[in-house]
Amino acid sequence: MRRTPITSDDVNRWKAQGLGLGETAAYKPWIDVRCFSSRGRMSRRPGVTTGRMHHLFSDNEDHFFLMADYAAAVLDIREQFPLFPEDSTHEIARSMAMRHPRYPCSTTPVVMTTDFLLTVVSGSGARSLAAWSIKSADELRGRHRKAVLAKLEIERRYWLQRGVPWYLFTNEGFDQTVIDNLDWISYFTVEGKVRPADFVAQLPTFLSSFEDTLPQALPLKGQLRACSAALGNAVDLDLITDMFRFCVWHHLIDINLKVPIGLQCIPVVFSIRKAAVTGLIRGENHESSSAS
Repeated sequence: MRRTPITSDDVNRWKAQGLGLGETAAYKPWIDVRCFSSRGRMSRRPGVTTGRMHHLFSDNEDHFFLMADYAAAVLDIREQFPLFPEDSTHEIARSMAMRHPRYPCSTTPVVMTTDFLLTVVSGSGARSLAAWSIKSADELRGRHRKAVLAKLEIERRYWLQRGVPWYLFTNEGFDQTVIDNLDWISYFTVEGKVRPADFVAQLPTFLSSFEDTLPQALPLKGQLRACSAALGNAVDLDLITDMFRFCVWHHLIDINLKVPIGLQCIPVVFSIRKAAVTGLIRGENHESSSAS
């Protein structure tokens, strides 16, 4: 955690290090959790979409990240994205007749950031950007609300000038059941816990056997035990649970996230996309051969 005032030399050094540049796995956030404190709980979470670790500064950011990482239309997630060039935010602040924000206990102007810059793809295949600022409802109503709203207005105008849609999202927009489900499903992504390459070739058999269990309306644990038996009991319950999580996360199993998901719950399954497994198998095999 940083304890000394930030100077222009610090800012120039971070620029030289390439912070705020790159895409997907090569992106380096302008701010990471090792450097600064936050009013919320800081965390680092592996991203399936980008293949890198993400730096998140509050529970709200963590929850939004889960939704973005799960969304099939999201191709890239860049958190703590700097609003370069800095002259742009300075000019906007002047047009608002306000002093540009500065770092705490410093005269150095803040390099302003947007919490998330997403690259999304439409149904027609067109790519576009979307900027998202994440705030708690309390921040927008608290005693510092004027300063918070002024910074948000600078962000909004910055992205408006660039033709990028900007959205403000608060914790009041979260469905806690959805967040809890995504958190549970994403457990297979925990670094070092499991390698999808270890089971991806078995996914066609798993999906077929899982589909066969649906008319029985079993709790998930019972469904997964039946799938394990279909695989010759060669896969234990922990690994077969991760296979289920993997399939839901990659939209091979389309499931109702607004209903609690867990080993003792009966999942509400909308559809199973067995035909989509082929592309995943090819992708995992390619990654495995590239790494070896």
